[in-house]
Amino acid sequence: MSRSILTLAIGACLLTGCVTIPEPLRGEFSTLAPDQPGAAAERVRWGGRLIEVLPAADQTCLEILGMPLDSSARPQFLDADIGRFRACKAGFFDPAVFISGREVTVTGAIETQVERKIGEYTYRMPQVRVETLFLWPQRLDIERIEIYSDPFPFFGVYPWWPGPYYYH
Repeated sequence: MSRSILTLAIGACLLTGCVTIPEPLRGEFSTLAPDQPGAAAERVRWGGRLIEVLPAADQTCLEILGMPLDSSARPQFLDADIGRFRACKAGFFDPAVFISGREVTVTGAIETQVERKIGEYTYRMPQVRVETLFLWPQRLDIERIEIYSDPFPFFGVYPWWPGPYYYH
């Protein structure tokens, strides 16, 4: 009896390691990218870096630079983008929280195409009616320090060398 419970507990722990996509972002979605022409009402899961937050009276729109998603539906660090898109949801999203450069993933349906001036260029991008908005935690830049590892830490290369504990 206790062996089967132990086996079940170990199996459950191993299977939880296989879950990679956060629960709100799971589901079946179209493979369209923001730079491809898409049909209205197509359900998509897109992500990228936040460019700008556009609060209005009844909704907030986020302008996002689309990037490919990794296996956990998080935007990848790549120099190549897949086009911009606008994601709109009812309510207010504070621009102090949704800062430019943060990573987001959204799910929802394509509503329409909107035009926006970027410099002198008129850019046409899809607008998504957001069902789920996932703001990813900021990635930490950790400096990795390589430490030289001596293969002979106490006695050196030669056996007649006295080592660090030799005192006269």
